[in-house]
Amino acid sequence: MTLESHVEDTVDQMRQNGFAVIEGLISEERLADAQRDAEALYEVSSIQKDGPRGRVYPRWCKGLFTKTRVFDDLYTIPRVLAVVEAVIGTRTDEHQKGVWGGAFQFASCMLKDVVPGEGPREFHQDDVLYPLERPHPPLAVNTLLALDEFKEETGATLVVPGSHTWLEPVSQNPDYVAVEMPAGSLLLLDGAIWHNSGTNTTQDQHRRALNAYYSARWLRPLGGPFLGLNTSELEDLPLELREII
Repeated sequence: MTLESHVEDTVDQMRQNGFAVIEGLISEERLADAQRDAEALYEVSSIQKDGPRGRVYPRWCKGLFTKTRVFDDLYTIPRVLAVVEAVIGTRTDEHQKGVWGGAFQFASCMLKDVVPGEGPREFHQDDVLYPLERPHPPLAVNTLLALDEFKEETGATLVVPGSHTWLEPVSQNPDYVAVEMPAGSLLLLDGAIWHNSGTNTTQDQHRRALNAYYSARWLRPLGGPFLGLNTSELEDLPLELREII
């Protein structure tokens, strides 16, 4: 299957179901490097969360973009960017590129970890941050690159297929599916789909992920201008990354 066919198939799944999985997106070698680099950056939250065996402290790394450059290549994988552009909308002629800088922007990133014994979040929509009346065109694509295998028992992401087209408020008791996938795979979520992280019922297995969020170019990015970098730091980024910031 060609790259174009892969992209079309993923976009079709996004439009129909509100989510899609690309398995084996990165090599085993790149995955091992990402796992090692992520582990060095994780921070234990001071905020406890409820879980099946009591309260636990989650782990994450917020403000990731200002702390390290080791994941920069993972934000600009051509296959992923092609899907994001197709879902959010295309403005590809030269005049519109000059005015808008493209259809979408890289808006935020962080590391997440559903630790052993951690309970779920509430079901939610990522694009609720933008108070626009529904229905509206897709505003965002959120992605989770699995640094560990996503399994239901480790807190795999729970999604409600097709809910990205619904107009009613998010329910906390929907019919959902757990998205299980091997490490090195990528989950893409339409910003409007109902989803949350599941419960990690294990004693010692983590569910780590690199979370990258892309939004329509005309929206304010979640991470602020340049995701927290100053002008000189921005100029040192790879061209492919500068073009989507």
